[in-house]
Amino acid sequence: MNREEARLELDATTLRPQDASPAARAMAEKDPQLAAWLEKRTAFDESVACAFRAMSVSDAGLRDRILMAAKKPAERSRRWGTPTLIAAAACVAFGWVMFWPGNATMAAWESESLHAVAQVEYGVMKLDERAETYEAVRKLLTERECPCPSKLPQRLTGLRTYGCKRVQVDGRAATIICFELQPGKEAHLVVFDNTGLGNCPAQDAPCFKSARNWHYASWSHGSQSFMLATTADEEALKKVFELA
Repeated sequence: MNREEARLELDATTLRPQDASPAARAMAEKDPQLAAWLEKRTAFDESVACAFRAMSVSDAGLRDRILMAAKKPAERSRRWGTPTLIAAAACVAFGWVMFWPGNATMAAWESESLHAVAQVEYGVMKLDERAETYEAVRKLLTERECPCPSKLPQRLTGLRTYGCKRVQVDGRAATIICFELQPGKEAHLVVFDNTGLGNCPAQDAPCFKSARNWHYASWSHGSQSFMLATTADEEALKKVFELA
């Protein structure tokens, strides 16, 4: 088993580590980079689980009944328990669709960037700093010695901003900058140093992809790589690069 095979298996079992094979668990213990990735990914899974537990529902007592049902003895009537289990499963399924835009075919940096963006979009992670212009965000990032874009499309830099967030992408320091792409729709830019990065995006040539309800573009400029992701349509994203 190589590192990528182990990562894919561990990726699917972060909340049930006992389900991962002994080989995958052993590799995570021996490989510091894999262990660091697993720790971050598990923390994200747990934060999403906490978010679901905190979600409000239309019936004020339904959440409590679901939690109480989980603690009841197994001999409970199957007729009573099945609808509750189905309702709980539906909540979890909805959460996966909302919070997990990545997939196992993506490069590690790509998947982690998109997951970090989703956490910011849905409020699982709060912004570190708030500012309404790109220049103000650049000033904050420079003062705090955080990754700061060396060059961006002119249309993007002219958009209103909300602020920025420091994150880690594939073991590298990274920054997320949040822009107002259009009324009610944000675009989140991830920037990080690409030295030694595997599957590095092409230089100055954005590659457009989709994942669930997300559209995103990735590219590099010199020693920096970028991802710009949004839940707006692809045409709105391409306008940033003057391609639509």
